[in-house]
Amino acid sequence: MVSIIITVTFIGLMFLRCPVTFSMGLAALLGVILLDANVVIIPQYIAGGTQSFALLAVPFFLLAGNLMNSLGLTKRIFGLAQTIVGHIKGGLAQVNVVASIIFAGISGAALADAAGLGVVEVTAMTKAGYRKPFATAVTLASASIGPIIPPSIVMVIYGIQAEVSIGKLLVAGIIPGLVIGGSLMLMNYYLAARGIEPCPVTPRQPLRKVAKSFGQNILAVIAPVFIVGGLITGIVTPTEAGIVAVVFSILVGFIYKEISFKEMRNALMETVKSTSIIMILIGVSSVISWIYTYEKLPQIAALSILSLSQNKYVILLLVNIFLLFMGCLIEPIPLLLIATPILVPLMHQIGVDLVHFGVIICYNITLGMITPPMGVGLYVMMKVVDISFEELVKAVLPFLLPLIGTLFLITFFPVISLALVNLFW
Repeated sequence: MVSIIITVTFIGLMFLRCPVTFSMGLAALLGVILLDANVVIIPQYIAGGTQSFALLAVPFFLLAGNLMNSLGLTKRIFGLAQTIVGHIKGGLAQVNVVASIIFAGISGAALADAAGLGVVEVTAMTKAGYRKPFATAVTLASASIGPIIPPSIVMVIYGIQAEVSIGKLLVAGIIPGLVIGGSLMLMNYYLAARGIEPCPVTPRQPLRKVAKSFGQNILAVIAPVFIVGGLITGIVTPTEAGIVAVVFSILVGFIYKEISFKEMRNALMETVKSTSIIMILIGVSSVISWIYTYEKLPQIAALSILSLSQNKYVILLLVNIFLLFMGCLIEPIPLLLIATPILVPLMHQIGVDLVHFGVIICYNITLGMITPPMGVGLYVMMKVVDISFEELVKAVLPFLLPLIGTLFLITFFPVISLALVNLFW
């Protein structure tokens, strides 16, 4: 089957360290040639795959996160989180998670969270006496919250591919994101309480100081309230929410007098680069999706899995295991683009809500960011904080326990994802 050949080709090129855009593009070209189709369909599908109004949300969410990083507002978020939870057992590790929850409501991307907050968090933790591998691992693990709490770039992409309401998807991620953060805080508490990791705590801050810190930094953390509130009430669409986030970030930069032309330019340049890569991947994936559909791969995959079991929970378990395995080999967005057209028809057949499945698949592929050997987050953090791959992997492994445990909790208890959706829709 051509579908299998191009999938194996794509994974093989990834292992050979070929850039992901070229890997997917070459695999798509090979598929078209093997099907003896006219190669003119490649630019046609690439153009058609990116002509969606909802995709405008992607560059705006990226730009909002880059602006928050460039304008130094991440330091304010970390400082506020420290005054609130720095005294809890686990200390700055708990602060790290809370700061990631707040920043997740602005950036919409895991790598933006890891890279943006990474330097601030790891530097503060190592100065306070935490081991660098542990500090880096906490930062990377908590960054997995980024694509779950709205806004979320991967959920926008999934929503377009699966033809599901993006507004519902974004709202569905709120409670799961908080549950993920809670599981990481429990792990930090356990590691600190058992003495496995030295976690100095800061003294409990008086209420007056907490209120003062909140007043000084409130503008840096209130953006998620506007974004989530606008989505829930229907005042703004996901695309408009991205625009609101960008405008709000710029205004906050002016108010705090931390904005400059250089930083604005850097944020715009990073956004253009990231958006270009994502759009190329989406466009090329349209060609691959056409090949899968032409060869009826989704139907074949559905029949193969249904032959193993008719129980939807067993099937969801198998799908999760498959995605976790593939996440070790393929980067999150390419995996999402390849897996969605294959798995969505299966979810239709077994009666799984596609909004619920959207949360499952987006969180699952995000975990691939921190799993070796291809975890892109591992390589980003290695450069950001100057740490060896072996040290980082060893430190990250304990956090996979609560993260994967939470994945299965979200999978088998749909109410976690659908409670707010059912409430507001």
